[in-house]
Amino acid sequence: MIYSLRVQYENGGNFPDFLLRLILRAFRKQFENEKFDLVLYVPPTESGDLVRNFATKIARVLKTPISHNLIKIGETKPQKIFQTGLLKKDNVKDAFVYIPEGEIRDKNILLIDDIYDSGATIKEIGRFLSKLGAKKVAPLVIAKTVGGDIVE
Repeated sequence: MIYSLRVQYENGGNFPDFLLRLILRAFRKQFENEKFDLVLYVPPTESGDLVRNFATKIARVLKTPISHNLIKIGETKPQKIFQTGLLKKDNVKDAFVYIPEGEIRDKNILLIDDIYDSGATIKEIGRFLSKLGAKKVAPLVIAKTVGGDIVE
């Protein structure tokens, strides 16, 4: 089973339904009564369509619109290659845009990413969306690394 998950991750294929159910259970426990206006996902560096497919399934289950308008500008390197939180933060600084920017104003946004390591990517996008007027940005990640640097 681990092998098939790894292969699906590398190819960005379908996300296993049992894992989706587990994540939704944790999500509902944390955000029980919250209503989100929009689902966004972090544009991939290496994971292909995995995050997009996962976010699409989450949006469908939550009956929340999904947007594909969060775009990575320029090239970033995979966060896992950096040894410190500061280097990870610098890697993603000013790396994202959203077009059209006005769609974000006054929205509660669920932001989905595949892996939480230092939090640098999620925090950078959260700051960016807040500057565009988002009321709330809540992260949802598929997995968290053990022992990653914490970026304040």
